[in-house]
Order: sequence, then structure tokens, then C-alpha cells
Amino acid sequence: MTIAQVSLRDGMMKLPGEAGEKGTLLGSRCGNCGERFFVIREICESCQSTSLEDIQLSATGSLYAFSVMYYPPPPPYRGPDPFVPFGIGWVELPEGLLVYLPLPESNPRNLQVGMKMDLTFGVFTEDEQGNDIIVPLFAPRQEE
Repeated sequence: MTIAQVSLRDGMMKLPGEAGEKGTLLGSRCGNCGERFFVIREICESCQSTSLEDIQLSATGSLYAFSVMYYPPPPPYRGPDPFVPFGIGWVELPEGLLVYLPLPESNPRNLQVGMKMDLTFGVFTEDEQGNDIIVPLFAPRQEE
């Protein structure tokens, strides 16, 4: 049996592929008012237009705000507590969007508002068929 990787939610991300292809967050841009959204949409929340185009969002940003959670994540997570504690944060993308996603770093001493963050992906749980359900994460940028 081959274990596949599946997105936590349709229209949320393009998973990394083979040959070093990087994954990305997906969103929409309104052709009427220019508003951008994280996770593909059919209707603009600002002007109610249906003239939206799918876009790829930046894989970098800066930490806007964060918290550390000491309880298991809500459904669809069904597993043991590998995520506890876990960081969660608002990351500001260059497109001007704030995205709310898990952070793989859970030590508040290693997180600082304004720090540079990079998109990565991790296993959140598994589905009934044993496939890994993947979630996008933003990790603190490693100094080079």
C-alpha cells in the first residue's frame, strides 16, 4: 500500500513535488477590487464580485503575532499529541495578507514578532486510508 500526501484543505496549497519542486500557498485575487485572499475563493469578500483569479502566494513572510498552545489541535486532527505544545501565528506575506497557520517552533523564546519566516510543510494527521494529511507551516528563517 502506497501512502500518499494530501492537502488539509482543497484550494489551500500546492504540495511540494519531486525533483526539488517547492510547494506554495494558494489564494485568489479579485479582478474587480484587487483584494487578495488566502485559500482559493469563488466570491470576493470585499466587493462580492465573482471575477477572481487563482494565484500563488509568497513562501516567505514576517511573524506578525504568535501564541503557543498546550492542548491538542481541533479536528480534523485525531492523533496522539506530537503537536503539543505547538506554535500558531499570524504571518504577514509580501502581498499584504495575514495568514494564520501552525508554526513548527513551540518555544516562545525562539519566536519574535517581526522575524523572517519561511513556508514549509508537515504531517498533521492521517486519513482513514492511512494517507498523510499535510498542513502548511511557517518556520523561523535559518541563518545562512
